[in-house]
Amino acid sequence: MARKRRRDDILDRMIASFSFRGTLLHPATLFLLATVLILATAIFSWERYKNRILPPDQYQLTADNLQISPQPSWTSPDLRTMIVGDQRASDYRPVSIMDTALVPTVANTLQSVGWIEKIDGIQKSKSGLDVELTFRYPVGMVEINEKTVAPAAFKGKKAVNLHIDRQGVVMAGPHSERSGDHLLISIGNPMYMDQLLPWSQWQDVRVQGAAKIGEALRDRWKRLGFYRLTTFRSRSNADDQRIPFQLWTEPGRKYRVHLIWGNPPGEEMANEASAQEKLLAIDQYVQANGTFDQMTDRVVDVRSGSVVVLGDYNNASNESLRNLR
Repeated sequence: MARKRRRDDILDRMIASFSFRGTLLHPATLFLLATVLILATAIFSWERYKNRILPPDQYQLTADNLQISPQPSWTSPDLRTMIVGDQRASDYRPVSIMDTALVPTVANTLQSVGWIEKIDGIQKSKSGLDVELTFRYPVGMVEINEKTVAPAAFKGKKAVNLHIDRQGVVMAGPHSERSGDHLLISIGNPMYMDQLLPWSQWQDVRVQGAAKIGEALRDRWKRLGFYRLTTFRSRSNADDQRIPFQLWTEPGRKYRVHLIWGNPPGEEMANEASAQEKLLAIDQYVQANGTFDQMTDRVVDVRSGSVVVLGDYNNASNESLRNLR
């Protein structure tokens, strides 16, 4: 009880000794207020008089001192003009490298550009601005036609090939839709078609998986002799790892090859080889036997990390062929 009374007495003395005026005039408080005032004055003065302190022309951001990753030839508008502005415009206002808001302003501008996947870095110095970017590029095009979409859903619509990037983002732009220019991706009755917008990610996991495989193949698919990437996964089993993705040679040619790829990179089943191991096995097989579009009819499986010939397309009998037709 005595201890409690002593604590109360101490607290009462502390409260009684507190003085707002004493605290306000304390040296530490005065030092803090003076520091804040000096900083605020310096920032205000800099923003208002910086063009008088430093020659504007010397620190102006122009196309010459803007270093930016080369943008793909098919893209527009020009990123340099977006950042620097159009000097020919009557209302043109020079951009200063010394502007404290320059980096966030440039970042906000670039984030609105759909074909930019990622801003890797923006660095400014007295010599200019350095912008590093990762651009999107198509890894394949999803077929929307009477063979991939249910007749009732496709009725009255025009066949189209929708380009996607490695993340399954639907890409706009002047990309060729001709067969053979990009890897064809055939998905039965694609989901979330009503939600598609340019530069939005296609939410169908089968499309996203195909995009990952397309990224792994890059330009190899054409060199290897393939034409189409497909899977027999349906809406009800869209993420069923037991039903593999396949690569096909072009239909209508004299020969036909179906290669059982398996699952997308990072989604392999237990004991399934990685994408790198599969590609190594495929390259070695092609070096020894030629491209797949010049081979006789056959079904091959690379899920183990080796190319296993299961037989010709029409007569192969193997448990691995389940769900292929």
